[in-house]
Amino acid sequence: MSQKKRFSLTYNEKIHLQKDFIMALRNGRRLENQIIKIIAYKNPSSKKRRIGLITSRKVAPAVKRNSVKRKLREIFRTNKHSLTDGLDLIFISKSNTTKAQYEELKSAVLSLLEKAGLYR
Repeated sequence: MSQKKRFSLTYNEKIHLQKDFIMALRNGRRLENQIIKIIAYKNPSSKKRRIGLITSRKVAPAVKRNSVKRKLREIFRTNKHSLTDGLDLIFISKSNTTKAQYEELKSAVLSLLEKAGLYR
């Protein structure tokens, strides 16, 4: 039987603990363009791919910040099966992130991950 891919975003696929955020921010690889900044950390203690989101109040009002976070979660959710195992990704929004359409944001994120060799 073929194994079905799960496209849901579970609790274990999100970074919750502050120590995990700090570990990724200190030791992770920084990827950046005009739209978004990504910290990619190869977590040796985990096989799961996880996502963390950082969006400052300085970026935009709450409605736009939440919209950006929904878009980033969706990009991660639909492309997580093509990412390297054991990868913690932290997406840090910039002011240009709120102005980007979904497709533009998706292509920016995936191109950064491809250049870093983290996306198959």
